[in-house]
Formats: sequence, C-alpha cells, structure tokens
Amino acid sequence: MTETHASEQRVARIRRTLRELDPARYGWLGLLSVPGYLLESLAFMQLFALFFLLFLWVFVEPLVDRMLQRGADEETEPTDWIHMGDWREWAVSYLSIPIAFVNPLILAQDGLQLLGSAVAFVRHRGSVPDPDDERPITYRLPVDGTWTVVNGSLEKEYSHSWLPTTQRYAYDLVITDDDGRSRPAGTKPALEEYYCYDEPVLAPADGVVVDVFDTDLEPSRGGGFAHPLKRDLRGNYVTIKHAPDEYSCLAHLVPGSIAVVPGERVERGQRIGRCGHSGNSSEPHLHFQFQDHPTFEMAAGIPPRFANVDVESPWLDDDESRESPADGEPDHDGPTAITAGQRVTTVEPDRLETDADTGRVETEPATDGAGPSHPTRTPLRHRALATLERLGLGIAVAGVFVVLVGIGGGIAGVGVGVLEVATVLAGAVVVGLGWRTIASRRGRVARPGGLGVPLGVAGVALLWAVAPAARSPGELLFVGVTAYVAFAECDRYVRRRSRRRIGVSQG
Repeated sequence: MTETHASEQRVARIRRTLRELDPARYGWLGLLSVPGYLLESLAFMQLFALFFLLFLWVFVEPLVDRMLQRGADEETEPTDWIHMGDWREWAVSYLSIPIAFVNPLILAQDGLQLLGSAVAFVRHRGSVPDPDDERPITYRLPVDGTWTVVNGSLEKEYSHSWLPTTQRYAYDLVITDDDGRSRPAGTKPALEEYYCYDEPVLAPADGVVVDVFDTDLEPSRGGGFAHPLKRDLRGNYVTIKHAPDEYSCLAHLVPGSIAVVPGERVERGQRIGRCGHSGNSSEPHLHFQFQDHPTFEMAAGIPPRFANVDVESPWLDDDESRESPADGEPDHDGPTAITAGQRVTTVEPDRLETDADTGRVETEPATDGAGPSHPTRTPLRHRALATLERLGLGIAVAGVFVVLVGIGGGIAGVGVGVLEVATVLAGAVVVGLGWRTIASRRGRVARPGGLGVPLGVAGVALLWAVAPAARSPGELLFVGVTAYVAFAECDRYVRRRSRRRIGVSQG
C-alpha cells in the first residue's frame, strides 16, 4: 500500500467517523443545565449548558468535511464528484447564517422543528419510521430528466438531516453536467445559469393539495446567497396528501410558479410548480420529502422508494456505476431507494427528450398543468384549524421578536420602551398584510390560514401596549408554541379521519 493510498484511507475513515459520531445530537445534554438555573444548590449543573454549543456542529461540519476532502488526492465519498461553487460561495453561505438568527420567522421555525421532533417521537411511542418501514405507495421522482442527488439518503450516514426528524429522509436535487457542476464553469451565479432553475416540479403520486405558500421572496443570484427576508425555511412550497398520514412537501419553488390550489386533486406527474431558489437555499435546487403530518415542523419523515427510476453512481467504477448501494441493481418497476451522489432518471413510456450533458428537460410533460383542473375549496374546518395554528405561530414569532429586541438593546446599551416594541410589531403586521395584498393582485396562490400569523402578531402588539401583565416573552412563547402544536395535531387527526377518497397511483 502506497503512502498516498494510506493517507486517502485515513481521510475517508475520519470523514466517516465524524458523520457517524454526529456531535450535534449530544447538544441535548445541555438540558441538564436547567435545574442549575432553578435551584441554587444545583448551580454546578449550569456547566452542562456548554453542550448546547454542539448544535453549531451542523454549520461547522460541511466546512470541516470540505477541508478533509481537499486533503485527499482522490474522491473518497459518493458526493465528491459534485462541484457546487468555490470557496467564495461557501464563505457567502456562512456569512449569511447570522442573518437567520435575527429573522424571527425563521428562528421560530427552527425551534419548532426541534420541538416537533420530540412530539413525533411521542406520537410514534418512541419509534419514528425507519428505513425498512413499509408504505403502500411507490412514488415517482418529482422531476423529469436526469438529476443529481446532492443530499439525502435512507441511511443515517448520508441523511439530509437525521435530526430534526421531519427532514430525516428528505432529498436535495440539482441538475449537473458530466463534470458534476450545477452551472457551466466560469459563469456567474445568476439564477438563469443554473441547469435546474425553472425546471418543472411534478406531483410524485396522486393526491390532494393541502397547503401552498407562493409569496416568499427569491434573490436574483445563487452562489451561497439566500434572501435575508425569507419568510419560511421552505420558501415557496406545495404539500400534497397522498394517503392518511402520508404527505409530500416540495420546496424552494419559483415565486408565482405554483400551478395548484389548496383542495385540488392532482395526478401523478402533474406539474405543481418550478424549481427555484426561495427560502433557506444556497443555490437553485429542489428540496422534497415525505412526512406523516400535514405540518412541516411537527412531522416525522417517511422513507420513500421510487418506481420507474434509473440510478447511476458516478463515484464507482464504470462496471459498478449502475448499481444502487441501497438496493443493488435498480429495478425500473421499483421500488428503488436513492442516495446522495447518485444521478437519477425517470424512465417511463412517455419520457421526455433531455439534453445529453446536463439532463435538462427540453419539453413540457404531458400532464403539465397551467392551473387547477378541478379546484375544490378547502373545507371550512381545515381552514379554521390552519388559521388557529398560524395564529399560535404569530404569537410565538412575536415572542421571539421581543427577545431579539431585548438582546439587541442590551448589546447596544439602549433601553427599548413598551411603546417602541408595540409600534415595531404593528409595523411588521402592516408590512406583512401589504405584501399579501400585492401578491394576491399578482395572482399568487393564497396560503390556507395565512392571516393567522399577522393576527397573532397584531394581538401581541395590542396586549403589549395596554396590558402590563402580558409583557412576558417567555409566556408569549409558551402560549404560542402550545397553541401551534395543539392545533397542528388536531388538524392531523381531522385529516386522518377524513373520508375524502384519494386515488393513489402506484406507478
């Protein structure tokens, strides 16, 4: 064994060990510090709060992995052949992280994902769906042509995010050329340069649309830059119910591209939007996942398998490249699991013509919709629960905002009065409602219960101004989060018992 080869093996072992160890999961030990802040006799337990710092590993791990990758002369991991930006774009991405910590909507959603993981474990009695979980539906890929899996697997080692549980079996897809680049070499990170941008996104199975968000903002460039005023981690998205406790969520869509409405029945392969760069996105890509709950933050991920999919593994030798590590030789009739680093292609009788180098789709699918074919109004009970759920979210967001204002004022040494806090909250409501009005006039699809968040923030603004007893950020967070979880679980229960029939296509 040569010294170079031995070095490569050491690098591979270190990278594998760090993924398996996953230091972020030990961040929960920080909860042991709570008694230290409640009882003076247990003050020594406050040291456990240092474990919370391990949650920052999710931001540090990609940088460490990239440094280790540079230390190897050859590709040692399935995704090493993929090239998505240079060091400058990684720097932009990391510099954008602090912005998320001052965005109350995103900060609240991040916290709810962690809480939702605990709720999911309770709902599943301590055992959330595992990779061997059998499901009645075999899905199709939500895209046509050849795409590259840059993130995601049924295996923990290459999972999108093992925690929170909602994204455990999620996937990120882009289109790459044969060199593994998501845009041509030497081009600037303008959205139109990315191969996958504006490509059709399709329904992975028959179902009913239960949630749509089409009013988030999208920056004009990728290269690690996400919009600082994003309103949802998913950006613009569509959530579809395929069976009881079985939903798909397709995210980061182009603003104004969503072609379905809540309550609409969709068919397998029907266009529901276009691949974009909205939300928590470093460059244009499609994030999609399957979940057991209509509410993203409260869900446990469902491990999907796909029919009619051709799988290629470019990191293997030519004679092995068409094998799938998860399931052996791919079966075009399914079911087939996919994993990070693979190139995947939908193979169907009506398959579209694609570009040989990039997999870009040249024509529209036969089921490409221009809007709802058989729109059905969302039942009143679902709209009411969605409004109440997002009302709770609005209260929680207002609580987060008040905390951020307090921290900012303390750092700046400036006192923030009651009137100032109430005025800024009211201003946020006005801006939110104003943008909602503008978006509706542009033909954007309305989000079910979308008025709940501004109503929650407006209620807090009013109480903050006139009721001194309500000026407690901790109590606001508790009330808002409790309401959000309670109404989300109620919505899941009601939808689960719904007798509305969904025709499921097996592919």
